Amino acid sequence: MPKIKIEEEFRLDLGQSLPELEIVWEEWGDENAPPERTIMVMPALSASCHARSSADDPEPGWWEPMIGPGLGIDTDRFRVICASILGSPFGTTSPVSVDPRTGRKYGPHFPQITPADQANVHALLLDHLGLDKVHGVVGSSLGGMQALQFGALHPDRLDVLVTIVSTGKTTPGTVALRRVGRLAILLDPDYEDGWYEADRAPVRGLAIARELGTITYRSRDEFNQRFDWNPDKPRSYEDLAFEVEQYLAHQAKRFTHRFDANCYLVLSRCMDMMDLGAGQPTYADGVLRIAAKTLILGVDRDMLIPASEQLHLAHLLENHGRECRHEILSSMYGHDAFLKEYDWFGPRIKRAIEEW
Repeated sequence: MPKIKIEEEFRLDLGQSLPELEIVWEEWGDENAPPERTIMVMPALSASCHARSSADDPEPGWWEPMIGPGLGIDTDRFRVICASILGSPFGTTSPVSVDPRTGRKYGPHFPQITPADQANVHALLLDHLGLDKVHGVVGSSLGGMQALQFGALHPDRLDVLVTIVSTGKTTPGTVALRRVGRLAILLDPDYEDGWYEADRAPVRGLAIARELGTITYRSRDEFNQRFDWNPDKPRSYEDLAFEVEQYLAHQAKRFTHRFDANCYLVLSRCMDMMDLGAGQPTYADGVLRIAAKTLILGVDRDMLIPASEQLHLAHLLENHGRECRHEILSSMYGHDAFLKEYDWFGPRIKRAIEEW
């Protein structure tokens, strides 16, 4: 996959900086398509730039049913670009990258970032690709936060903004949930103040954080309908007596094999720091920097980012004359519905980016 290296200081939203920046991305469709036929997809916390399979990498991408010929984001019509996000362990600069000033990994010394920083990294990639703008940006969860910040910080560089199960400002209830996940990592004896070795990483803490996250990504209704209620007879507290326990443990094991604990800490706190009103006179002033036509999609049983937060953002845009649509899906999949309910999300995204 292509990578660019920007050997210039990259100033961050909270006052620190990175001495240089690397960005990894993938793309699909006609790479010579003009800006008005280009879509940028912005990944969520645990996702890489590999949103769709390709000849170079036939492994299915994390949004395989959404991106491709005739799909919600139609690669027969659009050039589609997706970059791994700042702070993730998937190639773009992050805690697992080498700090050129020290010759060792940034580790816990990686500065805290915000979704605004991630949006600015996407803008730098467009600069490198010679694109002064794109037709649309699409993102879910943390990706939706990046999309909103891109629309606010670079209003002249897009026509359509699609944000899914996201928010304009993180609420205390969401911060509370993520704090517990971070504590699980920080209290793991193998964390070693963030200077752990790859073969002795704090996988137990990271696994707990992922299990907690998985609970918030789904709904109680799904768990109750999906899993057997009858336990095996446990011999100890550590036995996975219930089917739902086995599921959570499996999800955690998969995650710890491909993710990094320091990256998780940085990205978890990054989501906490989402605030379109930061540095603005009011939250409304920050939101109203967005000039693009905006589609806001939510899910009624989203435990992590409740649908009320999407509705508040939509009403603010609508009441100030912005062109905005919003819809809320009823789904037992909760926050993760954007990875499940393709028959609902696909047509709405397609209509927004093709007809607006």
